Amino acid sequence: MKLSSDLAAFSDRIGHRFAKPELLLRALTHPSMTSPNRDNNQRLEFLGDRVLALVIADLLYEHYPHEEEGALAKRLVALVRRE
Repeated sequence: MKLSSDLAAFSDRIGHRFAKPELLLRALTHPSMTSPNRDNNQRLEFLGDRVLALVIADLLYEHYPHEEEGALAKRLVALVRRE
């Protein structure tokens, strides 16, 4: 699959070549755009939410070395909640 010029520019800007550009397109497609001919991105959204939480948890763990789990959990929720 060939990337559109916008997605190719995005790829150039972040300095990464996507092995499966169709996954990038699916990940960036809003769920309202699904159809019988187009897969939805709910599974990728599920995975992305977990990756985001892991990255934020790691940053909080390193940045606040003396905080207890409960305090770290509140910070995590404040950073990754949908609002």
